[in-house]
Amino acid sequence: MTEIIPSILVKTKEELLEKISAVEQLVERVHLDIADGIFVPNMTIAGFSEIETIETTLKFRVHLMVSKPENHILRWLNTLADSFTFHIESTNQPIVVIEKLREAEKEIGLALNPRTPLSAIEPFINEIDFVHFMTVEPGFYGGEFMEEVLDKMSDFHYFYPDKPIVADGGVTPENAPKLVQAGANTLIVGSYIFKNGNPAKALEELRKSISE
Repeated sequence: MTEIIPSILVKTKEELLEKISAVEQLVERVHLDIADGIFVPNMTIAGFSEIETIETTLKFRVHLMVSKPENHILRWLNTLADSFTFHIESTNQPIVVIEKLREAEKEIGLALNPRTPLSAIEPFINEIDFVHFMTVEPGFYGGEFMEEVLDKMSDFHYFYPDKPIVADGGVTPENAPKLVQAGANTLIVGSYIFKNGNPAKALEELRKSISE
């Protein structure tokens, strides 16, 4: 069964609490986007300090859209987050990040941007738990869905059928079935869930679109 995880991208703790409150009763996990204004042009909350003081039943997957994640990761290891994604394009030391996460018994995902070839992550496939395909250029809510990533996902799924695939960006009920068909096990959805004012209805529509 394909999991749908709401994506939270915020600039203040108040926004974070608001979005958590909106989906807390609807899902088990949220995806927290962290951007440093360097790797991507946008900048979010730091994140690690904010979630340390939050009381919630939600699990957190943290998506580090930051330059040199090896310098950031230690701050996160004692937080509620149990799953992390970082970008292959953001570091020259991916194995250092992987080892730190593995030692801390965290789930590890490696992300690649729409134009990054699969060859960039292939040396690390056996070291990670899932591959995170960006289907938009990262950094903002509401990016344009890039259809060409579907072929890349399908190719990856063909060669690595047992490695879970996460798809992130521009997901709607119209393209969600295509992503599942291309091999996605998890869909990360931000704009569609939060921008229509009714997260429960949006989640229901997304789930219905991939169950038909």
